[in-house]
Amino acid sequence: MTRKEINIFGTSFLDLLSGALAAVIILFIIVPKMTAEQQNALEEIEQLNVQVEELSNIMEQIQNSVSQEVYEQIQHQIEALQETIDHLSEQVENLQGQLAAAQSENERLRAEVEELQENSQRTQELEQENEQLRQRIAQLERQIQQSAQNGQGISDGKVFGMNAELGVVCIWSENVDVDLYVKNLSTGKVCYFNHKNTPFGNLNEDIRSRSSSDDDRYELFYQSQIVPGQYQIYVNIYGDSTWNGQPAHVDGYAVIFPGKSNQVKIPFRQITLTQKGQNVNVGILCVTNNNITLQ
Repeated sequence: MTRKEINIFGTSFLDLLSGALAAVIILFIIVPKMTAEQQNALEEIEQLNVQVEELSNIMEQIQNSVSQEVYEQIQHQIEALQETIDHLSEQVENLQGQLAAAQSENERLRAEVEELQENSQRTQELEQENEQLRQRIAQLERQIQQSAQNGQGISDGKVFGMNAELGVVCIWSENVDVDLYVKNLSTGKVCYFNHKNTPFGNLNEDIRSRSSSDDDRYELFYQSQIVPGQYQIYVNIYGDSTWNGQPAHVDGYAVIFPGKSNQVKIPFRQITLTQKGQNVNVGILCVTNNNITLQ
């Protein structure tokens, strides 16, 4: 009696193989999306491996029930399926590596963002500090201006902003052309508006008029370096036709080493000028290398 050949490639079995392959392909498409999905894909692959092993066992059981040709065809298909699974497993590993690299890059970017935020905060703090410094500078400038208005225009090594070791300051508030004269008694030379620069000192500015009550300019005789000697100081109202008869009340002081620990400051008595060309004597300033006196 002829042995009847058993055909195991029925529709159900082929559907099983096709379904398994389709499941693998679907997993291949879904895997790159999320880490959880990649984990599910790995579990599916493991299940497929189990199914392949089960198919191998079935093949061993039916090996004697089918022809060698049919068996080899099934075996080739199973091997192809296994290769596909191996390839997909490799793809999953590559995707996991890419995911790890992406996570590392994300951590680096997050660290940079945090650093930028810290720098931004530090920038804001520096801006606040700069604003406080600007306010402090403005306050000091107001104090200096107030000191100047009060006849105290001395800072470290300067008289009203002039680098000097000695200064003679003449201050008045009226709109009158008052002139300061400093005469070197040893040479007879005079420093004044028409001869501002001399070997023994300089005059900074000739104040001829005042435009408003806020005009707080002054006349200053100064020595950048001490020139010892005796100097007669006097003031007057300039004798031209522009004077309207208004008197001028003149104050001032002499100072040596302004703003330093060895500073000596001598205020003048107030002088009232009522006539042109009065040449009112303030006094004789005696200057040594380290001191001044007013006689």
